[in-house]
Amino acid sequence: LHTKDGRGFDDVLTAVDNPSRFAPNWSITKGDDVVSVSDDGTITALAAGDATAEAKIPGLAARSGFLFIKALGQVGFYADGDINWDIAILVGGFGITLFLSQLLSGMGMPANPQQATANKITPVMITGMFLFFPLPAGVLLYMVIANIFQALQTFLLTREALPDNLQKILDQQMTQQTVPATATSVGGGDSRLPFEPKGGK
Repeated sequence: LHTKDGRGFDDVLTAVDNPSRFAPNWSITKGDDVVSVSDDGTITALAAGDATAEAKIPGLAARSGFLFIKALGQVGFYADGDINWDIAILVGGFGITLFLSQLLSGMGMPANPQQATANKITPVMITGMFLFFPLPAGVLLYMVIANIFQALQTFLLTREALPDNLQKILDQQMTQQTVPATATSVGGGDSRLPFEPKGGK
């Protein structure tokens, strides 16, 4: 292995602390009956034919920590018999920020019970999925920060006055939802059912 400018991989590792962390993992992706590869990358031909060897080098960022996160490439809420609390905090933070973002996006809009229920259930479902279908800690951190910025942007937009044409449409929608309830209460003087015959006077 070598870099684009021709430097050997061993020379690059001399400038890195604990270089054994970045030892490549060798595998045969094609023709495992043609060649074999050892842990140090030595390839031995077994028979004639085509073969492909692959080396994977662990990334530096995947093993680096950030704030309370032990490693940005860490995956899994529960691994090796221990709970990764940094992953748990990120998953919980994602659910809270997503719920807050959806709550802010519905402010000032006409009441919609179905949408309100969906806004409550969706964060719980997605948060639960991340516990069983884990993502790297770095991806979860990105999603939490994105939700925070989205919630902040939504809050700032709700503070701005709508253009006159949009405000008129919103007022009409609000009026259409309040009229049926008012009409029902006003017309409630007659206690007869629609199919009940009128009594004689």
